[in-house]
Amino acid sequence: MMRLLELTTGDFASRKPQLCFWPVGTVEAHDLAPLGTDVLAPEILAADLAEEFGALILPTMPFGLVSSLAGYPGGMWMSRQTYCSAVGELLGSLRRSGVSSVVVFNGHGGNSSALSEVLPEVWKETGLRTAFIDWWTLCADISEEFFGTAGGHGGADEISLVKAALPGWDLPPWDGSRSCLSHEGIRAWPSPRSSIRYSEGPATPLTEASAASFHLAARERISSAVREIVSGWELMQ
Repeated sequence: MMRLLELTTGDFASRKPQLCFWPVGTVEAHDLAPLGTDVLAPEILAADLAEEFGALILPTMPFGLVSSLAGYPGGMWMSRQTYCSAVGELLGSLRRSGVSSVVVFNGHGGNSSALSEVLPEVWKETGLRTAFIDWWTLCADISEEFFGTAGGHGGADEISLVKAALPGWDLPPWDGSRSCLSHEGIRAWPSPRSSIRYSEGPATPLTEASAASFHLAARERISSAVREIVSGWELMQ
């Protein structure tokens, strides 16, 4: 597995990497899960798939946008303007090194709108092909299958990927009871709780086995999605 931070300039020049994976997230409260959950989850997914696709892993961008969880201790965030500028400029600089494609593994829903705004502009201005994956949306049905609910903030799906990223971490006793339910038509700042569920189905308590099974199923789902994106890009050449 190649990581940009571990290569010399000569290594990069000789290998001429074309495809990069970029984990991005943010730092904010996740109840029983770490403040860095939105960073750890995309990092493990990118690491899972990098070798399969021969992708270079870029340094994680751990800071993003925070809204309703900004009232909880430990969060770190930036403005939308700063975020879009940083993403656009970093990808533009990478294009100058000869990289042709970047798949962004996004770990935070608050980043999605900004990524949808800036990535098309990067493509139009630099010719760098880009895509981003909101893994929790892509894997919502898998979460329902294993946990009885379509994931959530600080939910079983996120906790499962944190466990995969940190094998020595003790799995918390998640059963959905500490989460508030998100309702259409209601917004609150800050959120009433730092764990949020987005579907009403009864939650199945998280176990070591279900966490590991979800991680494997999510990895396969995302691998298939990346394969479809990359194969389509290759047809453009």
